[in-house]
Amino acid sequence: MLFAAGATVMSASFATAEEPASGQTDLPAALDTSGQALETVLLPTGDRVRMQPDGTIGVLPAEGREDVGFLAVPAADGSGDTIIVPRDRADELRSGAEDSRRYNITGLIADGHADAADVETSRLEQYAGLPPTTDDAGVEGAQTFTVTITDRSGGVPGNNFVRWYDTADVDRNGTLEFDADGNATADLAPGTYLLTYSFGNDATDTEAAESIHGIGHVVIGDQDMGLLLDGGKAEPVTVEVERPDATQAGSVLALDAIAPDGSGVNSTSFDSDAIDHYLMPQADVPGYDLGFRYQQTLTGTEGGPYEYNLTFAQHGGIPDDTSFSVADDELAAVQTEYLGFGKDADGLTCKIGDHAVQSIGMRICFLTDRSFPSERLELFTADPAIEWSNLIEGGRYDADDDLVDGFQERANFVFEPGETERTFPHGPLTAGASAMPLYNDDGVTQSEGFADLGASVNGERVNLIGYTGDATLLLDGEQVDQVTGIDPSAGFGFDLTGAAAGRYTLAVDGTREETAETGPFATTSAVEWTFDLDPAAMNPEGYQVVALPAVGFNVDGVDGGWTEDRHQELTLELTNVEGEAVTAREMTFEVSYDDGRTWTEIDIDESTGTVELDHPANAEYVSTRMTATDEAGTEVTQTTTRAYGLR
Repeated sequence: MLFAAGATVMSASFATAEEPASGQTDLPAALDTSGQALETVLLPTGDRVRMQPDGTIGVLPAEGREDVGFLAVPAADGSGDTIIVPRDRADELRSGAEDSRRYNITGLIADGHADAADVETSRLEQYAGLPPTTDDAGVEGAQTFTVTITDRSGGVPGNNFVRWYDTADVDRNGTLEFDADGNATADLAPGTYLLTYSFGNDATDTEAAESIHGIGHVVIGDQDMGLLLDGGKAEPVTVEVERPDATQAGSVLALDAIAPDGSGVNSTSFDSDAIDHYLMPQADVPGYDLGFRYQQTLTGTEGGPYEYNLTFAQHGGIPDDTSFSVADDELAAVQTEYLGFGKDADGLTCKIGDHAVQSIGMRICFLTDRSFPSERLELFTADPAIEWSNLIEGGRYDADDDLVDGFQERANFVFEPGETERTFPHGPLTAGASAMPLYNDDGVTQSEGFADLGASVNGERVNLIGYTGDATLLLDGEQVDQVTGIDPSAGFGFDLTGAAAGRYTLAVDGTREETAETGPFATTSAVEWTFDLDPAAMNPEGYQVVALPAVGFNVDGVDGGWTEDRHQELTLELTNVEGEAVTAREMTFEVSYDDGRTWTEIDIDESTGTVELDHPANAEYVSTRMTATDEAGTEVTQTTTRAYGLR
């Protein structure tokens, strides 16, 4: 997520489950296959907010607003919606002078609004705004809770964000408003409350910016009480690396408190420039597991461009010592060549390092400009407890900064120490595996799905963006429903209300233009799955999922969609949408060198799953057609024009 200096994402509460809309069954997040592309909304300030399918949020400040910070706060209705608050609009949004519903990016993006300022006021009624500053004033037994904050020098911090949460119901919470002396009060009923806080000062001509963080709890009894948050007691959070010219490019500091039932609160601070982070002394919070995560990105050029991506994370308490150091030989050093599929393209990368078992804090990434072609050394924390979620994309963007023609990879890694090399992307390209969830919504049976028509699983999870195509669902050869004129990778749905059990076929096809950004590859692609389905056979949770496997290639010597090898050995593997191998009962492979006008079947070595190709001397492109049947009887046929090129 790209924020200007001083950007802070703070204090989200969450429960074990969201209350579904009337009659709707919530699907597990892993099964929500719709909306594969990143979506963008333009805020009234001119800043753009991008959201990935997994909920990761990125902010692109408008030109001239690079020094404006941002807050992310939960909407007032407990829906889980996120409101992005530019710091220079905070007073107006808090007072109601400006409508905070125009900053509810979750709702705006879900409803396809590209420009928040253009949304009619009547349409905003379905969105919640900022939570009001509430307390229990007037409630019998309520006591006055006073909080005082001081910075590291004992003065009044220039900025702050402090929230309280009722542990009996974390959706009941409030923001403390501090006066010029650094004091704030709230009348609270007796009970136990969690506090999340971040406060500090912006940079001056002589002093670096500082941000002080903490999480804790208070018990309100039968009398007033006060709490001093003394920034002078906070300890610095630092990282020492070997390379002397490394400079900080961004950092994330996240804290959370999680109850045994999974409910809890978190506080996440994000800064895109150098800022000094400090952590208040942390006591255990009874009944909650405390989590800590600090991610820092540093860059330099000595010896060639390089980038450190470092994460330090733990559950079970906050570390006593937050002065971290790491040697290069403890890291994964990945010499990466960003080729792209064409001559030149602009793009970005996003890297999130988080706890491998349970995420800590909000999902925030740095959106870093990346040129194709380019090269750099990327160093990552190599720890089995740290999983990296990395996004790479490039191509042509529209006026809304949405990728409309290009390539994209979202993949997770757990690195081991040592030096490796990576070229991105490889190819060949063909249709990828998918899954089709079905659920019942007030008696209406619906399905969701997607199809990546230009995908590479050759040591990567790459997908082309920019197809125009159709998706058709048939039952015993008769059309049930159809969606036309879409990019199938962005998702589609069908109405199966009243549809009978039987043998279904999902046929998806698409074409894309040959462009400089993505090259002349996979210009037409089609995939067809045939499977047995009873739409009414939902599981006890109210949904079912149809697995849609596909055949992928593994082959050496293909980089950026091209190879110079005229003799090749390709390994074919049937996999599911998670990339796991699926047993193939049958499989065939055909190749074409005239864009699919004629085909030649190639024998597959059943013991190794490999085929050998001897490409004609005058051939320029390799087109492929494959079929496979898994043990459940699901059949797949994939046909791709120009899966890769020959040089």
